[in-house]
Formats: sequence, structure tokens, C-alpha cells
Amino acid sequence: MIVRAVLTIAIVALFIPHEPDLGFGRPGANLSPKLGDWAAAPAAAQLCANDHQACASGLDLIGDLRGTLLSNLERVKSELKHSEQARDGHRRDFLTLAARWIQPGARR
Repeated sequence: MIVRAVLTIAIVALFIPHEPDLGFGRPGANLSPKLGDWAAAPAAAQLCANDHQACASGLDLIGDLRGTLLSNLERVKSELKHSEQARDGHRRDFLTLAARWIQPGARR
């Protein structure tokens, strides 16, 4: 019985891959040269000093993204508030109905 268990564990260990392939490459592999160049890029202040149009485009993009996110946030807040008001209204209706049902002698 013990020999069978050891054999089963050995066979399973033989077929299980030692490193999972998650698509990120091998752990010790060098980065591509383009990625390394990007990591060694100058600071944003230097980029803006060299190319004003790219810097302005980036700032416009950030501003547009911020505006879109804030408008979506306001829409979600109003939907939540409306949902809570509707739920509170339904709760009040239910409690009124339940109180009428529980009261002795009340019309149903």
C-alpha cells in the first residue's frame, strides 16, 4: 500500500510542470531592449521641455479622463440615491401594510 502511494506520487511529480507558464516569460530572462529603453527614459519634466505638444496632449488626455470619471461618478451617485429613495418608499409601504394587518379590528 505504501509502495503504491509512493509510486503514484512519483508519477504525478514527474508529469507536473516545475514552472507554470503564465505567459510572462521565464523568471530569469532579460528584458527586451525596447522595454529597457523605456525604463531608462528621462523624467516627465525633461520630456515636456523637449516636446511641448506631446506634453499638452498628455495633459489634455488626463483632463478628459478625469472629467469622464467624475461625470460617471456623479451619475452613479444619483442612481444610488434614487434607488435608496425607492427602497425606502417600498419599505414604508410594507411597514404600513404590515401594521394594518397586525392591528386588531383593522379592515383588510
